[in-house]
Amino acid sequence: MVQAVGSPSTSQRGLLPVIGLVLLAAVFASATVVAGPLAVVPVFGLLFVALVFTRPEYGIALFLSTFLMTYPQALQGSGYLTINNVLGGIFLVLLTYKIYREEDWWFLGNREIQLLGLIILIYYISDAFNGPDPQLVELLGVQEHSAANLRTFINRVLFTVFFVNFIRAPEHVRMIYLVALVFMVASALTGVQGVLRGTALYGYRASTKATLIASAFNPNRLAMFAILAMAGLWYLRRSLYTPLLRMLILPTIGVLALAVIMTASRSGVLGLGVCGLVILIDERASLRSLFSFAVAGALMLILVSQFVPERTLERITNLPGTTAAETGEGSGSLQRRGRTWTVAFDLFLENPILGIGMGNWEVMRFLSDPARSTAAPHSSYLLALVEGGIFCLAAFLVLLWRTWRNLTFVEEWIYRGSSRLAGLLWIIKSAKVSFWVLIFFSLFADLWQLVILFWLVGTGIVLRRLVEQEQMEEWYAY
Repeated sequence: MVQAVGSPSTSQRGLLPVIGLVLLAAVFASATVVAGPLAVVPVFGLLFVALVFTRPEYGIALFLSTFLMTYPQALQGSGYLTINNVLGGIFLVLLTYKIYREEDWWFLGNREIQLLGLIILIYYISDAFNGPDPQLVELLGVQEHSAANLRTFINRVLFTVFFVNFIRAPEHVRMIYLVALVFMVASALTGVQGVLRGTALYGYRASTKATLIASAFNPNRLAMFAILAMAGLWYLRRSLYTPLLRMLILPTIGVLALAVIMTASRSGVLGLGVCGLVILIDERASLRSLFSFAVAGALMLILVSQFVPERTLERITNLPGTTAAETGEGSGSLQRRGRTWTVAFDLFLENPILGIGMGNWEVMRFLSDPARSTAAPHSSYLLALVEGGIFCLAAFLVLLWRTWRNLTFVEEWIYRGSSRLAGLLWIIKSAKVSFWVLIFFSLFADLWQLVILFWLVGTGIVLRRLVEQEQMEEWYAY
């Protein structure tokens, strides 16, 4: 029989590479401070290239880290010579050699990769036909982001291609998932630290601006990172059999919940409820899960009463439809968001088929909005409609549906009987919760350029291929 969430040996084995990577990063950071960046960069570069060529899965972990953290300036590079581009070049060489050796182009026939390619094509055509006039943009002095945003999206798609080709074993999946969790936990903790030190956004909202964590400068994104980390740690804790580790994880989940509250993000608080609800449904509201929720909830209430500023509590309770939402803390943001959604829908109606091209939202809103605002639409679904049209949104929705089907397919296979993938069950369950959290947050934030979507898509593809390989092995055995 398959255990509830993995086995002790496989669940804890993946921690060692993650710890090694974190220690390596700490050593180089310390060496940079002591010896200076010029003394460390050459050594780092040699080790970096050797590691990627010999262990591509660790290279993918490094690649993922470039999307989730800000490296020291000396290591970032400049122009086209950046960590991301160097990694991309190395993996392009590795992928070319892999295809030459194995003569297997399987990823080009993968439906998820094809959908990502279709989205790129739609955005390119949208910008070519409906993008703003470059001369008008230059005359207005408004910065156009279409090329940069499309290039960023293509980089994420290439990361997904490399991910599904070089993350090929259960231990690789475990390691890469733990790496992502480490960075998301660090993101949340730095946000809490900022509030306690008085350096928070507006003086009271947790964010990670000016820290080592990238992609979460916005408090709403920080809240999502914290909730994703909570889901991962919840199922990781259920898979561990070392009492000390289990004891440490529950307080960490409480602190992550505190981070969500400290962001003063209303969508964050609602997302926290979505996460808890999905977990309870998945576990069928067992007494064990209810007790753990009660303990974590009590701990969170104690932390909230001691550390959360009053302005934060006022803002997160000003929900739409309440009297406080009209006059209380954060009421202005609700009104601006409603106005932005109206403008976004009007722009969609002007170009419903092709949209206006990726990265052109700011310019087109500036041209059409009497207030000359360039604020984001705060909805991934609306942004896809405006910038790519109805077919672009449809492609994204199909991509999300197929990712969900991949995760449920793998879970069903593991529950059917003995499988060497049983140790990954905690990751599958965590990814399913993370999927619904992303679906929810996408209603209120622009998230489909973040690596989180591509990380979940890649994880679903890899897990399904592992199951299909196992099925083929069983079929040949008969």
